[in-house]
Order: sequence, then C-alpha cells, then structure tokens
Amino acid sequence: MINQSSSSLHLAKLKTEFNKWRIAFLLFALIYAILLTLNLSGSSMQWDEVSNLNGGLMLKLGSYQNFVRGSFYPPLFDLAAMFSFNILGVSLVSGRLVSVVFSLLTLWVVFELASRMYSGKAGLISAILLGVMPGYIWLSRMAMLDVMLTFFSTLSLLFFYLWLNKHQNRMLVFSGLALGLGFLTKYQVVAVGAALIVSLLILGWGHLKGLFARFTLLVVAAAATITPWIIIVYRVYAAQILSQWVYALQIGNPGRSFYSGRFPTPIFYLIEITWPYSDTHPISLLLYAFGLLGLGFFAMRRKKEDKFVLTWFLSVYVFFTLVSNRDWRYLVPLFPALAISAAGLTLFVYSKAENGWKRSISVNRKKAFKFAAALLIVFILVGTAYSISNAYDWVVADQVQVEIQAATNYAVNHESANQSIMVLCPFNLFSAGMVNFYLWQDGCYKINTYQYPGNPVDTYTPTFNITEFINMCKENNVKFVFTY
Repeated sequence: MINQSSSSLHLAKLKTEFNKWRIAFLLFALIYAILLTLNLSGSSMQWDEVSNLNGGLMLKLGSYQNFVRGSFYPPLFDLAAMFSFNILGVSLVSGRLVSVVFSLLTLWVVFELASRMYSGKAGLISAILLGVMPGYIWLSRMAMLDVMLTFFSTLSLLFFYLWLNKHQNRMLVFSGLALGLGFLTKYQVVAVGAALIVSLLILGWGHLKGLFARFTLLVVAAAATITPWIIIVYRVYAAQILSQWVYALQIGNPGRSFYSGRFPTPIFYLIEITWPYSDTHPISLLLYAFGLLGLGFFAMRRKKEDKFVLTWFLSVYVFFTLVSNRDWRYLVPLFPALAISAAGLTLFVYSKAENGWKRSISVNRKKAFKFAAALLIVFILVGTAYSISNAYDWVVADQVQVEIQAATNYAVNHESANQSIMVLCPFNLFSAGMVNFYLWQDGCYKINTYQYPGNPVDTYTPTFNITEFINMCKENNVKFVFTY
C-alpha cells in the first residue's frame, strides 16, 4: 500500500510539473503567433508560393480538372488554402496563414515529443529553439509546403516513438496516417519513412520479427491515406506518374542545381543548412553549432531517445545527400532534431554544473560550477538573440513590393475582347502565375497570361530572341506587356 501511494504521488507530481511547462509553452506559442502574423503581406509573392495559392484558388472556384492537370505537388496544402480562402476571403495573407497555423502545430508536436523523451523543460526549450531559427520563421510566413511537411513528419515520428515505448498498435496506425498526410503534402516525406525503418532496425534489434509484423499497420495506414490521390493522378498522368514523383523530388533536375556544386557532396548540407547564401542563415551559426554538439553528445550517451533523434537526423541527411540537386529547404524536417539535441545538451550541462555547485565543499569549486552554468545560459541567450536578429534581417530584406496586383487591375479595367498579358523577364517575385492569382481573385477568367522566357531569369541563364518574342505577342493577341 505504501509503495502504491508513493507511486501515485510521484505520478501526480510529474503530471503537475508537465502541465506547468505546457502552460509556459502555450504562452510562448501565443506570443509567437502574434509576431508571425505582423505585416504578413509585407513581402511580395514568391515564385514557389504561386502554385499553392493558385491551386487553392482553383479548388475554391470548382476548377477541379485544371487543378489536377497542373498539380506538380500533392493537394493537401492547396486544400488547406481553399478552406482559408472560403473563411477569410481570397488574399495573399489568407494563403500564408496556412503556414502560420502549421508552424504553431509543429512547435506543439516538438514540445510533446521532447517532453516525452526528456522532460517538460526540454520540450519548452526545444520549441523555442526551433521557433527562433531564421529559416523556420521565414517559411512560416510563406505559402510554401515545407512547414506543413515538417509538421506531419514530426507528428509521424512522435507516434512512432510512442509505439516503440508502449507497443500500442494505435500509435503505429496514427504514425502511418501522419506519414500518408505528409506524402499528400510533399513527396519528400519518403525520407522520413526511411528514418522510421532505420529507427526500427536500431531500436528494435532483438525483436525485429514481431515488430516488423506490426509495422505493416503503419504501411497499410499510410497506403490507405495516399491511395485516393494516386488513383486521381494516375488517371491524368498514367504511366508518367512515377517519373513525375521523381522529378518532384528534384532528382537529376539540372536546372535547379545552379549553386549546388559549391561544396563536396558528403558535407554539402552541413554548410548549406546554415549558410546557403552570403547573407542568409536558415539556422544561425551559434545555435547550429550547439545542435551539432548535442548530436555528438547523443552519439556518446546512447540512450534510447538519443539514438532515436540521431537516427532521425542521419537518415534524412543521408537521403537528401544522395539526391543530386541541393536546396536547404529539403532539410527543414531536421530542424526539430537539431533543436531537441541542443536542448538536451543544454539541460545535461546545466544539471552537471548545478549538481557540482550543490555538492562541492570547496568554495572555489562552487564558484567554478556556478560560472560554468552562467556561461552556458549566456551562450544560449546570445545564440537565441543572434538567431532572432538574423530572422529579423531576413524578413526585413524581403519587404519588396512588386505592384503586380495594381498592374493586373489596370489591365482588367482596360481589357478588350480576347486580349492577353505577357510577363517579360519573370523572376522570383514576378511571374505569369502571380498575375493569374490576381486575375482569378477578381473573378476575371477571360484574360490569358504568358511569360517570356519561360524560366525565371534570376535562376536560369536566359535566352532572348526578339523575333520570337514579337511573334508570341502577335499569335496570342497580347495587349499588355508587364516588365519590372
């Protein structure tokens, strides 16, 4: 009876402690949400946002066949954008709010995962460190797929970890459902599927036969989630469906690899993830260094949860290293792993320093331990402040306004029958797809849009032929040429 009573008191204490950290997380998430939504329309539409925004708009307008024909990526973000447009109206802000919502959900999942692996304090620190990463903040303010993909990837890993600990089959089913929804967000989620298999091999060694038999539940749940989309796409693309997925993974797509040869392949992402351009830091250097040190510490300590995070990082890293094209955004699903490893190392070092000064008899030793703990806190605070500064600089530098909407409205008001718009010299902030968004937003479907050349001039080496351009304008009855 005494043992049962003490056990119940211990569980109640743990629950109270966990709820305390959850309340702290909710306060952080509230502040974070307010900051993310400040001036959400301040930056112009990005090239990679266009297909998602126009996809959501086509679904809202009921143009389902055109949506499927033009779908380069799966439909889940577009569906979420459609619901946002239905509730808040069609605008750039309502489209970007989808990423804001999934950014907050991702922080919550990271909190839950780190709390269950280590402690509520580790969960809060992990969520904060992820939230201040400049690349994560930037993506959270854009209508792109990466944050939604990171949410479903981390959610699948959370349920899979719970299954490894408790062997509850429903957790495996939930993990498969999350993985399937990740596939319906972006095909790159297959890297996370590889991480699950490697985790099973490493953490389930000695019980593989029974665990693999149950693992089929995850596969069935994921397959059931993605099958309807596969059937729909197969009717449109038929035998080309596999090649389309490979292309979407950017395997062997030379047009996008214009800067991917700067570093040797094995270490490419070790640099790219923190310094892809001269003034861009998806993860600020101080926190990135601490995250890598945390992974090294996990490799030495080798607890079950440490192995899980380390396997997560290495599996995804190796997968995208083997992909021929390079882009730091591929590794965004690893940002939570780096945040958790940095939090784990921080708490370990601090606990050692704290225990040292409590137990030490020597006054000088106590001072040394206190100094070490204070130094650690200062380092983390400086790294966090520097990361926030990087994020602020990135967001401010992105506040470029290209008045596509105003130009489109002018064209609509001065449109004659069967006339078109030509976008000359498209680039990252200027394309025919952006013109289409504002045309369809205003309910205009009669004006066709074209662009010359077809690829963005800031990414591909442009080839201009004035005769070809004039002939295109004549053939398509172009009335307006937009250039910037």
